[in-house]
Amino acid sequence: MLLERRTDASVEPSILLLRRAVDPGRGGWDLPAGYLDPGESFEMAARRETREEAGIEVEIVALAGVYHSPAANAVTAVFRARALDAAAPVDLDAESSEYAWVARSQVAGWLPKIAFPSMASAISDWTRAADR
Repeated sequence: MLLERRTDASVEPSILLLRRAVDPGRGGWDLPAGYLDPGESFEMAARRETREEAGIEVEIVALAGVYHSPAANAVTAVFRARALDAAAPVDLDAESSEYAWVARSQVAGWLPKIAFPSMASAISDWTRAADR
């Protein structure tokens, strides 16, 4: 999930990145994400994973893209979203050790730290997207 926020002092949006505390990708940074539960839609899973991993209830804005990860034999649907409560604090679960809000103009410096190539592609695409 590309969870976007815009602070009063910032003209550009930021996204939430989580530092992984579990394998695979331990120590790397990632978006709130995970696997579908039985019977779940992509959208339901994206909202649930963001709530579980970051403690934030979100509203999906749009599908950002679909990404293939050959190494994991997985396809990932990445959505843009915003918090239902703009002031909601991040409340990490055990899968993450820290978090960072990264402004669009700062993403390039974070891309080498992203745990998974498919997520790095989604984040990179977000930096090139027109402001919505």
